Amino acid sequence: MQALAQKFYSEEEYWAFEEHSSIKHEYWDGEIVAMSGGTATHSLMAMRIGASLTNQLRGKPCRAFGSDLRVKVQKSRKNFNTYPDISIACPPFEFEEKRSGVKDTLLNPRVLIEVLSPSTEKFDRADKFDQYKLIESLTDYILVAQDRVRIEHYHRGEGQLWTVQSFNQRADSFALPELEILLSLEEIYEGLDVPEGLILLPDDDSDA
Repeated sequence: MQALAQKFYSEEEYWAFEEHSSIKHEYWDGEIVAMSGGTATHSLMAMRIGASLTNQLRGKPCRAFGSDLRVKVQKSRKNFNTYPDISIACPPFEFEEKRSGVKDTLLNPRVLIEVLSPSTEKFDRADKFDQYKLIESLTDYILVAQDRVRIEHYHRGEGQLWTVQSFNQRADSFALPELEILLSLEEIYEGLDVPEGLILLPDDDSDA
């Protein structure tokens, strides 16, 4: 990700800029930052997850949205705006009021899903997750690796305590029980030549 040269943009300037941009940008504490393009594998995995969620939510009040829908973290001091790969929201759907008549910025996602890329993984795990935690409606954050079979499911429990479950076998499935959703790793990783199971890191022989 690369920030534009100007030192500070207002949020309104960011929205105006984004309306005419051919690529998507995040807004971070006055900076407009270009988002890196995704790979074919990244796109395929996001589409598979989105399709499964859409099918499972059919006839239910909650909805799954793709990466064209922006999410704003209202309580962030950094006025963080971004485009998650997939989001799930439940009624009443809340959108940015300053964008009168334009429902392109969601304020109350229930679930956020990111397909990890080498260039963004560190950010998705740390700073972005810290911003997402400020969203009161958010109960689940899911990270999906594309270079191995690995999904991490973070869930917010009582007392704002986040717990995590990891899944690394194609035979695994993980659930969002309150939404009656079950996702199969076999379906997500079908046909992809990536390893599964625990992957040991190489020994570090460098001097301490």
